[in-house]
Amino acid sequence: MLHARSRRMPSARVPRVLLAAAGLLVLTASANSAYAAGKLALPLALDWKYTANRDGNNPASPVADADTVYFASGDRMYAVDITSGAMKWRYPEDQPLNTRIRTTPVIVGDMLYAGAEDGKLYALQTANGHGKWLFDTRSQVGSSPVAADGVLYFGSADGRVWAIDTRTGNEVPTWRGGYNAGDEVAAAPAVANGLVFVLSLDQVLHAVGAASGKQRATVRLGGSVLGMAPVVYGDNVYVAAGSTLYCFSSRNLSLRWTQMLPNDIACSPVANELGVYVVTRDSRLYSFETRLGRPRWKAAPKLEYDVLATPAAVGDMLVVGTVLGAVYVIDGNTGASKWLYTTQPAGTDPDALPTWTNVAATPVAADDRLLVLSDDGSLACFRTGALDSLSPDVTILEPEMGVVINGNPPIRFEAKIADVGSGVNPATVRVLIDGDGIVRRPDGKENDDKPGYYFDLRYATVTYDTPEPTTAALVRPLPDGRHTVTISAADWAGNMVNKTWSFTVDNSVAKRPRRKPTDQMNNMGPGGMGGIRGGPGGSGMPGMGSGSGSGGRGGRGSGRGGGRNMGMGGG
Repeated sequence: MLHARSRRMPSARVPRVLLAAAGLLVLTASANSAYAAGKLALPLALDWKYTANRDGNNPASPVADADTVYFASGDRMYAVDITSGAMKWRYPEDQPLNTRIRTTPVIVGDMLYAGAEDGKLYALQTANGHGKWLFDTRSQVGSSPVAADGVLYFGSADGRVWAIDTRTGNEVPTWRGGYNAGDEVAAAPAVANGLVFVLSLDQVLHAVGAASGKQRATVRLGGSVLGMAPVVYGDNVYVAAGSTLYCFSSRNLSLRWTQMLPNDIACSPVANELGVYVVTRDSRLYSFETRLGRPRWKAAPKLEYDVLATPAAVGDMLVVGTVLGAVYVIDGNTGASKWLYTTQPAGTDPDALPTWTNVAATPVAADDRLLVLSDDGSLACFRTGALDSLSPDVTILEPEMGVVINGNPPIRFEAKIADVGSGVNPATVRVLIDGDGIVRRPDGKENDDKPGYYFDLRYATVTYDTPEPTTAALVRPLPDGRHTVTISAADWAGNMVNKTWSFTVDNSVAKRPRRKPTDQMNNMGPGGMGGIRGGPGGSGMPGMGSGSGSGGRGGRGSGRGGGRNMGMGGG
């Protein structure tokens, strides 16, 4: 068996009583989830990272028990130590499966269950990953299994909903042959009040008796439900279809309220004691009262990134994963961003590292840890109290150190700011030219032509162009001589960096042509749709699907200062 070898660094000790007092009780992302509960306190810092095979836009979240995290990435299932990130086992051990596992596994006792695109439900022993039994639907499974009272409920592409005994792998007699939903069931069911709620792609919400397997009620919705799952919280069932959020009674599917939004809803809703939340395709986050559906915020905050996965409700906070590897922690009361971290892409082949990575799976909290699986195959573990003693890294892009340039505007100043530990706090980024602070440009495309520096969260770059006149006017260049640029920033743990470099202005030399701005999103190459529920797509833009990658069979790891531990495996 191959293990990711790693070196552990000393960790900061945080008193348990302090964590309990400042911590946030983690609620499940939905009532049908198998996510572990825990407590988190900000700021978080990266504790370890394990990298397996890439699987573009992988929607399968990890799950955790007391000492192990289990996750699927492409053609394998992995188990890693929750404390160190070292691999315990992988399934299969030798050759990968001839299919992909793109469902969130569920733990029942000492067994782990997950469905795959080959139509099989796999039952693995949590201790060693050995297979115990398979159930073959003779179709395709993209619906994550849900466990209740010793029974696994999940759907398949042929429109069937199955009820399987967790001990024997046999169908529950009253569900023999499955419940026929009439169209593909591509998302996880929800179980509550003796009912199994499933959503079929013909836009019908079904309530099926958990004991009988018989239909109890159905409701036809309006709008696409691709990628949507029903969510139960309290006595309500929440479903998103198109641009409409529905709230039904969890007892009989009677309609309680609806909310129509300006844009289509991007992912399944999430609810907690404060309200119910949805993200629309224009990256706006909305919150509504659970009882009456009234808006809780005057304005919906807009995120910098597109959202693919349902947010996780963590006490009065939301944890949101996005394209380009961003992870937000949002205040559930106000919608304000409290923490933002951008994961850097990794891979098992150092000669073919991905250029970006997406978080298409709902993050998971377990005790004082936050587990984030990105589609480059990396499972990142952030921990409250993990030691982060390293300041952010600043990489000079332009002007290069010591270069001689003409001082006429515009002069582009650009640097990349990255922090592996707790992430760069955007509010702390500053730019100084010759010791004088530069004003910060307001966010939003409508402000692109306004003066000031801008910190681009998507690419972790800070840019500033010296202003040039837009009409006929006197132009004053920077004077001849030596000039300095200073970039300062801090991470969420408070570690500060001040990076200063110099360049020389000589207004007797020719003005260099201004470098054409590059759009990294458009430089990622063409690609096809797919990856979420269909077959592999091309290497398209983030959020549009990509084919699964392959990595070397060796496992390796490396330690980095500040308590961060990186491991790589694959196969």
